[in-house]
Amino acid sequence: MPNDPHEQWERFGARDPYFAVLTEPRYHREQLDDGARERFFATGRQVVDALLGEIEARTGASPQQRRALDFGCGVGRLSLALAERCSHVYGVDVSPSMLAEAERNAAAKGAGNVEWVLTGQLGELAGNYDLILSAIVFQHIPVREGERLFAMLVRGLRPGGVGAIQLTLKTSHTRLALARWLRKSLPLAPNVANLMMGKEWSHPYMELNSYSLDRLARLLAQEGVSEWHARFMPARKRRNFDKVTLVFGKP
Repeated sequence: MPNDPHEQWERFGARDPYFAVLTEPRYHREQLDDGARERFFATGRQVVDALLGEIEARTGASPQQRRALDFGCGVGRLSLALAERCSHVYGVDVSPSMLAEAERNAAAKGAGNVEWVLTGQLGELAGNYDLILSAIVFQHIPVREGERLFAMLVRGLRPGGVGAIQLTLKTSHTRLALARWLRKSLPLAPNVANLMMGKEWSHPYMELNSYSLDRLARLLAQEGVSEWHARFMPARKRRNFDKVTLVFGKP
């Protein structure tokens, strides 16, 4: 597969893991000082607080003493914030290098209730968690694989469990959709784009994908979730995709 996303994310994890999570210059490896690192993890606490607040408002469920799963955990930005509020946290990611850095961060913070798991082992966690969080992750996963993983996450959620999963939606801008498709489908397109943006030829490619809300709703229904809430977040710039956060509880 051209520009295999698993291989690309491992390359990001090995060379610039914090910037791959939040693409701001201050999070590049060579610029990451203690202050930037603290701001990075502070954003994780903000995201977790917002998502847990939304879950509680929509389902009445409290995060306390829950066993949480952070899908697409990267270097632990959300996982370590969840570890402060939950009894146990599974941080799941496709990149071994990301998980290795997450383990170092957990050790530095004294978080002993976090377990780091490769995405390929997700099925082994079924029935072990009752809270799912995922933010700015699914947009980087090819759609059919993302749908499979989405269904697997919900299927593995304990009865009475809850979740908040953020996804990108299909754009109405046909030029944007075509440009994204060409860039990920043509073998050398990402490399040419790298040169046009002043990057080195072999810089990893961050794939962006969008999902169908109808298909996601059907996947939820197939896993027994018939009631859910969607918070729509319009794109701030024309070249970006709209986003939605799906909040749900499993009967």
